[in-house]
Amino acid sequence: MAYFNPMRPSYIADPYPALARLRAEAPVFFSEPHEAWIVTSYTECLAILQDQGTFASDPERSTGRVGERIRGQRASQLLGDTPRIGQSDAPIHGRLRGTVAAAFTPRYIEGARAFVGGEVEALLDAHLRSDEPFDALNDFAALLPRAVIGEQVGALEADRVQVLEWAMALMQTAHADLTPARRTEAEAARDGLLGYLGRVARGETGDPDSLLTRMARAEGDRLTTEELLALTIDVALAGNDTTANLIGNGVLALAANPEEETRLRAAEDYSTAVDEMLRYDPPQQAIARFTTRASTLRGRRIPTGATVLAHVAAANRDPAVFPDPDRFDVARHGERHLSLGMGVHYCVGAPLAKVEAEAAFRALLARLTSIRLVPRVVLPRGPDWMLRSAGAVPLQTGELLRG
Repeated sequence: MAYFNPMRPSYIADPYPALARLRAEAPVFFSEPHEAWIVTSYTECLAILQDQGTFASDPERSTGRVGERIRGQRASQLLGDTPRIGQSDAPIHGRLRGTVAAAFTPRYIEGARAFVGGEVEALLDAHLRSDEPFDALNDFAALLPRAVIGEQVGALEADRVQVLEWAMALMQTAHADLTPARRTEAEAARDGLLGYLGRVARGETGDPDSLLTRMARAEGDRLTTEELLALTIDVALAGNDTTANLIGNGVLALAANPEEETRLRAAEDYSTAVDEMLRYDPPQQAIARFTTRASTLRGRRIPTGATVLAHVAAANRDPAVFPDPDRFDVARHGERHLSLGMGVHYCVGAPLAKVEAEAAFRALLARLTSIRLVPRVVLPRGPDWMLRSAGAVPLQTGELLRG
């Protein structure tokens, strides 16, 4: 009998055998404990992500316990029900996305390669030592996107830590257990960030051609004050964990598959390997959608207001689409994985995240003789099953090739 229990320790450690069983037995499955439809087949997940009219991104569309919980969480937040770029639909989503999209053009991404490469080398110079364990996640992968987004938004280097701290304090108001002290901290962060964005809009600080300046100057025209704050938080923080865990999970895949590490060392282009890392063990396991009208998937009728989880990690290993799907293959070509979404909500920062990952792996392989975990280490997986993270990725170093 099909079931879905992502809180089991065995699932947290390795969800893919359980997902394979669920996909084979019930690719469209209603989980009563989660009050959500779990969709694990590639064809149906792709259809969900491409049909924004039926499967909306705004959680307000949800009814039942899920909708009530989301509305309660929003009510406790300092920004209330302010639309977020990843949880909004047309026309609001187009307006929010259009404000930041110019910062992720192919021209900008190509121009960013040199800066990303420099940050990668600087981080490895600072943290990688011969014959000393090296945490490739916390001392490298987690630090890289923070440096890159700080440069991208255009805050002066002296201001970046403070901007990130304000954004983090505001982000924490999303938790239902918000304490009075943390709410006071968040209110101070809101005032501080608004004051800073005002100075940016007036040209008193920051890069005048930066993303942050464009966003600040859009207030009152394209953005409300609350939307400006929410968008600043999303830009400053949203991609950090995803990019860090893409690199961390990719390192683990190479450590478990030394023959693929050898193949990657011989490759000129790392982009195919990075896409395989995203397919094989994606940092975001599932994408939530909410039905605006009744729909049918694989013969199962899904009512209006339902929560639907497109389980992209399961879809990425669908044998009907990916040959030998449980094999990690750095040269794999074929159908596109769904890890970064699809359609109008395809991750706007995906090209930059891939550039960061390519630079990270090229530099790691140039310095390490092999990718090997510290022996007998227990990786602290979890606790959030939707976000696949190792918590730490401790590597042996031995004698470095250089550095």
